Amino acid sequence: MLRSTIAALLLVTVPAPAGPVFEPGVDELRQCHAALHDFEGRTSPPPADLTTLIDDHLADSRLDDAALGLSIWVEGYGELAESLSRLRLRPASNQKILTAMGALELLGPDSTLATTVAATSQPSDGSVNGDLVLIGGGDPSLAADGPRSLESLAQSVRSAGITRVTGDLVIDESRYDTVRRHQSWSLFVAPEWVGSLSALMVDENRWSAEASFLANPALGNGVLFRSALARAGVVVEGAIGIGQAATPVHPVASVESPPMADLVAEMMTESNNTYAEMLVKEIGWATSGVGSTQAGLTAIQEALRPWCLEPDILQNDGSGLSNGNFRPVRSWRLLLSAAHQAEWWPDFVDSLAVAGQTGTLQWRFRDTAAQGNLRAKTGTISGVRALSGTMETADGREVVFSAIIHDRDQPRRAFTAVDDLLVALANWPEPPDAELES
Repeated sequence: MLRSTIAALLLVTVPAPAGPVFEPGVDELRQCHAALHDFEGRTSPPPADLTTLIDDHLADSRLDDAALGLSIWVEGYGELAESLSRLRLRPASNQKILTAMGALELLGPDSTLATTVAATSQPSDGSVNGDLVLIGGGDPSLAADGPRSLESLAQSVRSAGITRVTGDLVIDESRYDTVRRHQSWSLFVAPEWVGSLSALMVDENRWSAEASFLANPALGNGVLFRSALARAGVVVEGAIGIGQAATPVHPVASVESPPMADLVAEMMTESNNTYAEMLVKEIGWATSGVGSTQAGLTAIQEALRPWCLEPDILQNDGSGLSNGNFRPVRSWRLLLSAAHQAEWWPDFVDSLAVAGQTGTLQWRFRDTAAQGNLRAKTGTISGVRALSGTMETADGREVVFSAIIHDRDQPRRAFTAVDDLLVALANWPEPPDAELES
């Protein structure tokens, strides 16, 4: 996995010190400095026309009233553009970069999340003489209808020969905590921008804005499931309630999510806030048995610690909706550079929106050299615009960049100047004029 890969890299690139033996913390710091040097390495001085191009774009008047955090690295030339690169800025949905990397590293690209139906007694002659339990498995893609849905689960229960449940329908959401929304979020975000969080999500828990549902979405989803069971020919005689599956239980049916790489792609390409918050809780549950946002964020930070990134950060959630997330753009750019070492890097790159083609970049950078070339994560909250990703110059040099603009009044206008700079880099070196070629 990634940590062993990075450790091996450090062992190769950092020779054992001769002479004094340092304390472990000091030696680790020395190794980190060497690793960061690898990520920032310059093999030759940048051409004058390239530095002039960057300087001219950074002098754009559209940036005059904005706080621009910028770090751009060009293969072979190192970091060529820098502005407030070590200042902690709100990343907006660039926060999902961390969530994606944590999910791919700690859960694995091929892992899935299962929603399960179990019975408290062995079904006999078409009846469950006890309770039927719907166990939420943290799948953010579970729907009310379709191939991966409450409807398909209900049909599977009927296919198992069950037509009658004498007890209750118990909804088990105990995999995660019952914190429905982060305290730092604006009041209007749910359910418009993120669903009310639960280990049992149906249609991202955005199908109702009723206060009772937002407070207890699992119970509302239980009502949907009971209706689906009735349509499938399964009668539940008891009530619907929230509880925890007793052990042992008898598995009846289950439905699995798409692979984690696909869930990450949906989260990144479409900037899906609900997916991000659910995956952070799943990371917490998988690594510590605590399905909470804080447990997930702690696990991600610990997993990425060998990458030697600056610890001077604050993070509140997995989606970036919070105004309490802060990280320097240089840290985001180094994070992307370091991730090249991971086995899951291709899955991560594939999850990014493609300029002029997919997701949140579908209508951006069209008919430019960035179209189909630049892949990045966008970020948008009030007063903030962000973009971090990778592309190639016209001569095939990789570019890794992170840009965040804080501008209370016109952040979108200011960021058009950054877009123009990225297009110019994608065009560099510009092909000679047709007249010169002839």
